[in-house]
Amino acid sequence: MRPFSSFSQRFLLIAGVVYLLNSVSKGMIGANLELYPSLVLHNFQFWRILTYPLASPSIGGMILLAMSLYFFGEELEMVFRRRLPLFLLAVTVFQGVGYTLLFQDSGTPLAGSEAISLYILTLFLWTFPRRAIDIFGLHVRGDVIILISSFAFLTVSAIEVLLMKLPYFPLAIQSGLGVFAGLLTVFMYMQTSTRTKPIRSRDTQTIPIFDEEYHPVESDFQQGYSTVQPSARHIVSYDHINDEERANILLDKIFAHGTDSLTPDERDFLDYYSKNLK
Repeated sequence: MRPFSSFSQRFLLIAGVVYLLNSVSKGMIGANLELYPSLVLHNFQFWRILTYPLASPSIGGMILLAMSLYFFGEELEMVFRRRLPLFLLAVTVFQGVGYTLLFQDSGTPLAGSEAISLYILTLFLWTFPRRAIDIFGLHVRGDVIILISSFAFLTVSAIEVLLMKLPYFPLAIQSGLGVFAGLLTVFMYMQTSTRTKPIRSRDTQTIPIFDEEYHPVESDFQQGYSTVQPSARHIVSYDHINDEERANILLDKIFAHGTDSLTPDERDFLDYYSKNLK
């Protein structure tokens, strides 16, 4: 991962800085970011609908957000491109508005990024169900990481609720909405891909979808033949398709095999295309 080259890394940097400032100020920063329904409805402090995810009340919530964005966020950006920030914004606003309207008389604020974190984890789990993640040189399946981290976070949260008498419904709302929104996003994306894939396949049916690495076998070439299939030795030519079709082909490749399957030229093209996409 290149430093601060993606939305996930930048958002994580901002969240980390706010968390440190909130700790130093003994909660003063968080008090101005948390979502109080009464302040939104009567004092018109509408910014709280957007800023409450940054007012993380616990170290557990910050760790969960950091893990979600660092290990899984950039992988999802390669598939969903600039739509991922819009998805996170939609989840944040929907939850903020819903909480404000449902709990107008409650004095309990809504704070924390649990909905965003669990949304990213759910989205990754259903997008790459068996994808391995590189953690300090170790390749661990993403679903294993997600199950362990989610169980640890929910267990710690339950202990805090029982011992510190914290209200449980904000946490339940955040967790439930994050998981539900992740499942809904994957379902809608798969439905859209199903409708558009036949159109793309007719336009590019003579072009192999994926590049395959060429593995020559010397003994076979000396005998005048090769056991490697011609499609596996063929280097895909993108001369007869436009940039959008090429990007769709590469995104299908990422969806099926992960970002590691891309060649350096394909990565450079996707970076260039995503930056210039309007």
